[in-house]
Amino acid sequence: MAKTESLTTSIVLSLDNGSSHIKGIYDSLNQTFIFPNVVAQPIGERYHLTDQGHPLQFLDLHFTSPAIESDTYRHMYVGDLAVGDEGVVHEIVGDKAAQKKAQRPETIVTLLTGAAYAIAAKHEQDISRGVKRIKASVELGIGLPISEIAKFRHEFAEKITSGVHSVTFGTTPKYAGVTIEMEFLLPIDIGIDDVSGVYDIEATSKSPLSHKGFGIADVGGVDMDIAFFRPGLELDQRYSTGTKIHLNDALENIRQEVNREAEELIASTAELTQMLVNKEYEIFAEGKVVFDMTDLVNRHLRILAEKVLKSARTAWKNVRYASEFWFIGGGAIVLQPWIEKLNAQLGLPIRFDTPEYSQFRNARGTFLLLNHALSTQQTVAVSTEIVAAHTETPAAVREPEKK
Repeated sequence: MAKTESLTTSIVLSLDNGSSHIKGIYDSLNQTFIFPNVVAQPIGERYHLTDQGHPLQFLDLHFTSPAIESDTYRHMYVGDLAVGDEGVVHEIVGDKAAQKKAQRPETIVTLLTGAAYAIAAKHEQDISRGVKRIKASVELGIGLPISEIAKFRHEFAEKITSGVHSVTFGTTPKYAGVTIEMEFLLPIDIGIDDVSGVYDIEATSKSPLSHKGFGIADVGGVDMDIAFFRPGLELDQRYSTGTKIHLNDALENIRQEVNREAEELIASTAELTQMLVNKEYEIFAEGKVVFDMTDLVNRHLRILAEKVLKSARTAWKNVRYASEFWFIGGGAIVLQPWIEKLNAQLGLPIRFDTPEYSQFRNARGTFLLLNHALSTQQTVAVSTEIVAAHTETPAAVREPEKK
């Protein structure tokens, strides 16, 4: 096969463009990936000791896209490769967190990264045989926060569907020199972060939600979306709302305090998030514990948990039919111990999603909606019928397999 050979393909892709991590599912619920929402403008050249690493750990990408106007974002390191880079690093903290998700250039960069990776992973064998250019039609499902959906849905959709987007892998192992050309379709329009996660819970839970009224909060790195559903999974637009909680900023404060004591050992808030999810509070250097974060984490996250719980209760107290309240999302995993401790005194019917699925709920729910739309060839109207055919035990959400 000639090395310049190209191919044409299509892919079904669900993306949850979270403030801490990008979560994706393509073609089936078993095909998942996740990488930190960190991008960097590289300085100089990056050399790899081996070309056998997993591509997700070395996302070195060149972008040509009508949705990316600034030359600043033409060549970027994304995800793990960007963490700790000496170039200009962008995480969704501070001023970036204050911007609208729909308008941040980082959102488009990470969206195109996720899509290009999924397409390359789907055709890894073709690439190994010499394919260097892939033209793809992407059936995409993606969402925005509740606070942005009404005002920015059309603008965001236009950016995504505005012609051909091209991504070329630089030094990325296995995919180096491969160009992915993509055109996007949005069969289910732009979804609502938080709402889509409900449908995966309904599809996979042993205690379905469709017969009850409830509230649910998707706790992210910046935003917390709060939605209320009447029995029958009817979204109540009157009481559904969104607020900014700035979890990433709290984590950044923790990271900076740790690094002042432990000599720059935590490179990013994304890295700290994973440490907290795994309950890794001790910082090691040369095999010895040089700092214990327990007291520091307790102080910051208790304050944030109080804020999150107060916001949830403020919204919930006026919704008489909501008999329970759920927390989902990566931020909920981080804050769960502190929210539960606070609720021990209140005794409210608060539920937390299974940690195994919580971070991927929106991506999984969006994938179910997307598949339904494609199978019926019509725009999805959200209802319990969508998930009725998906009540089997779900495939485990997992990190990408090492190939």
